Amino acid sequence: MKVFKGELKNIDKNIIAEVTYNKTVFNRRGKAYVGSGISSSPFGYSVLITDNKHVSDKAKSVFIIENKDLADLNEGDIIHIGNNGLLTTVWDTKSDSNTIFPTASCDCRCLMCPQPPQKHDDELYYIAMELLDRLEPSKISKICISGGEPTLLGEKFLNILKKIKERFDHALVMLLTNGRSFSDFNFAKEFSSVNLSNCLICISLHSDIEELNDEISGSKSSFQKTIQGLYNLAKFRQKVEIRHVINKLNYGRLEEFAYFLYRNFPFVYHVAFMGMEITGYARSNYDKVWIDPAEYKKQLENASKILHRAFLNTSIYNIPYCLLTPASWLFARQSISDWKNDYLPACDGCIKISECCGFFSTSGKFVSPTVSKII
Repeated sequence: MKVFKGELKNIDKNIIAEVTYNKTVFNRRGKAYVGSGISSSPFGYSVLITDNKHVSDKAKSVFIIENKDLADLNEGDIIHIGNNGLLTTVWDTKSDSNTIFPTASCDCRCLMCPQPPQKHDDELYYIAMELLDRLEPSKISKICISGGEPTLLGEKFLNILKKIKERFDHALVMLLTNGRSFSDFNFAKEFSSVNLSNCLICISLHSDIEELNDEISGSKSSFQKTIQGLYNLAKFRQKVEIRHVINKLNYGRLEEFAYFLYRNFPFVYHVAFMGMEITGYARSNYDKVWIDPAEYKKQLENASKILHRAFLNTSIYNIPYCLLTPASWLFARQSISDWKNDYLPACDGCIKISECCGFFSTSGKFVSPTVSKII
């Protein structure tokens, strides 16, 4: 999500609105009018977004940001302006990586989590519901739900799914979760009864060893609950993906983990091995979790081949081509969200750059020193 800091003028409540650069006579309600140098607020719009720091004091509902930030707002974007002076693009019309974020709360404290948990703010849930009301169904092909841990919202989480079923049942829905809530059979049943036509449940699993999994997740019993959740979802024939974030604690068991998956979860739709985004807890726990992908590339190749030979769909996310063996390129995907996707000067001239996932811009300087262009 893009976030901009600005100055509030005569705004006394949170605002959700659709961005427009076009001044019209009708249909101004619920719209955020964006323009450079505007000195007064046009009548009927929910908010004016401008770079004019000398806009009239009488102008109602004005958000003032830097001129360079105006260009990052697109016609049709859905934005949220909070009383904290932040403007957040909650739906970017030019992005294929939009995410509904109904809570920042989580029941795990994963050592490498890029989005550290926070106390739940119910405003996030209401933003999610209003966003789903505002989006045009014909323009939506994919919806991702993440957090935090969205399933912790219980009935409100199910309300989000029902709204998606009602308006966007043609779209691919991707749910990012630790899977623990589905260990409750009745909750798994309620979830399944919403009957989304095309939902992929992406569940994090950190190890084939219970103690190691729980150490990484920062929560005792998370292994048992996640495993039970996987089996409950299988009983209801839900489409499940297992995500395995590779770190210093678990990289040595990649091949054992692959054997564990195909022996115990032959029903999964997809397995994703994932490189880390070095931000949030991953940065504060850097010494404990960081491992250069170049150091485990052979193990990753072997693990991917094990699953591939077992007819399990397998992908590698967030690891550039130059940090993989050529035999692993078959599994590599362009996986990093476009709004935080970047490449390094060392990538210039690489013959694989158009196919490569690149790097997380959020990781900053924390990247492998072995990056080099492929020629």
